[in-house]
Amino acid sequence: MDVRLQSKKGPMASLPEQIEHVKSQLDKDQLTWRDRLRQNPSRFGEVEKAVHQSFQHLADQVVAGLLADVGQQSQLEDDAKKSG
Repeated sequence: MDVRLQSKKGPMASLPEQIEHVKSQLDKDQLTWRDRLRQNPSRFGEVEKAVHQSFQHLADQVVAGLLADVGQQSQLEDDAKKSG
């Protein structure tokens, strides 16, 4: 099963790559969230929403990676059954 990111012509999803992307993006995002709160603590509500949105988006990417990973395994199993 081909699972693509962002659009039908987007890059192929890969679980290891998605996990690395999540780690990298969280490192960047946490710096942004901290800076926002340091500059203006009264913006906590906005930062909280941004955190939730970021995690939702990143979770979607991990799910795409899982689907791609499982889809490839199923295809390999089907191919092995046909040749055996």
